[in-house]
Amino acid sequence: MATAKAGSLKIVGIIASLTALALVLSPTFSLLQVAGKDNSVNDATFLNDDTVIENVSKEDLAACGSLNVRVDEILAVTNGTVDERKLASDTLIAEFCSRPVLIHEIMSADSKGLSLVAYACDASSRKIGTSAMQESLADYKVIYCESAKKLIVNETNTFLESVEQFRTEYLPFTGNDTGSSYFNVTSVEMTLDEITQSLDECLVLVDAGEYYPAAKSFDIASKKFIGLFQQDSG
Repeated sequence: MATAKAGSLKIVGIIASLTALALVLSPTFSLLQVAGKDNSVNDATFLNDDTVIENVSKEDLAACGSLNVRVDEILAVTNGTVDERKLASDTLIAEFCSRPVLIHEIMSADSKGLSLVAYACDASSRKIGTSAMQESLADYKVIYCESAKKLIVNETNTFLESVEQFRTEYLPFTGNDTGSSYFNVTSVEMTLDEITQSLDECLVLVDAGEYYPAAKSFDIASKKFIGLFQQDSG
């Protein structure tokens, strides 16, 4: 009896949390399934998930909600249209916004939208995440994975071009013969090699269908590249 009562209280708490999440989501959130609403609710709603927090902080809600528009862009959502892509976007944001640990992990990345959609792809493919989240995102697997692949490949190739341009067109003019001490050229060359290696690994991981690891590899490269300028400005 006590167990049943505790279960009921947990469901009520989740409903309250989802109501709060509606504040940071688009109007199509009302189309998403809510625990205990009716018999058509997906079974995933009732799967135990310790990563879901009933009372998400205002700061975390604001952080996750800030990615709403970016996720729409990545998933190619048409403005004013409520279709499968919009539902995929809102479902992802709803799942994301109820998990503070995941919020902090994604928000620590330089390319937050890229990381989140890559996570969604691997979660919907049942490679990472909880069973509840996997079930919730499963219907939109194709959308997440196609979008993640396109974005990661495009961003990585552009990044590789930028690194090579920096190496060949800018770095030679920062040597000691110019009187500049802005860069330690030898050290920067080594860092650029590491960045290129991370980006090459990113593309290999994409080819292997490992999108979230690819996003992490991309983030490592991004942080190292930005770090080149932060160290010298500091």
